[in-house]
Amino acid sequence: MDRSIIILSSLVAGSRVGGSVSAAVLTRAGFTPEHVPSVIFGRHPGLGAPGGGAVPDTVFAGALDGLLAHGAHSRARAILTGYFASAEQVRTAAAFIETAKAANPDIFVLVDPICGDGVADGTADGLYVKRETAEAIAARLVQLADLITPNAFELAFLTGRPVTDTASARSAANTLAKPVLVTSVPEGTDRLAVLLADGQTSCSAAVDRLEGVPHGTGDLLAALALVARLEGDTGQALCDHVTEACERVIRASLEARSHDLLLGALEHAKPS
Repeated sequence: MDRSIIILSSLVAGSRVGGSVSAAVLTRAGFTPEHVPSVIFGRHPGLGAPGGGAVPDTVFAGALDGLLAHGAHSRARAILTGYFASAEQVRTAAAFIETAKAANPDIFVLVDPICGDGVADGTADGLYVKRETAEAIAARLVQLADLITPNAFELAFLTGRPVTDTASARSAANTLAKPVLVTSVPEGTDRLAVLLADGQTSCSAAVDRLEGVPHGTGDLLAALALVARLEGDTGQALCDHVTEACERVIRASLEARSHDLLLGALEHAKPS
């Protein structure tokens, strides 16, 4: 069986975030990443001027056309979407996924709706992409997903509902009518939960809230969730695995005093 996974997300050369951390996790799990970048940066924008810039919409679309001509969409196990630089990139990605699903009905689509962070009150105040890009993700990609992995803010934005605890996260997630694995859900003052809800059942796992968490943890969790799901994990087993693996990597990075997720630390997250 083909083990390729198509990644549509950022390429950040000097930081372990976006498509680079996704590709690292997938490679260590025995999959073959096929990465079409939406942006090419030198480092994470949170560390200062990143260098580089957005991949032009026409170039991004042309790369996807090349994948289609190569037949990648008809043999891949999954598609993972992450950061997009424009609404047009989102629309192009959605059309690509629709074509892939028509040719390969078993392909698994994980949508990480990367668009912001902050107070999860359902407003757009925490967006770090253009609003039209975030709205395109909500309108075009969510409906194509087999699993969605928002943080609490992104879930609130997608649904227009505040996310303040696991109960409100569950309620908001169920409005999407898709399986949702939501991260960074407050559980008291010193704990954060990861909650999985599919409209019928839900489960969660919690960890201590840590200070100075490195960039890229959401990308890491989405990739881990995709691997676990493809290997057959569901429900509580999926929640527990991705939560524990992410915590190990975060703690290893903090102990190394790194601002990024260390590629070496990803060994702690390798599926058994």
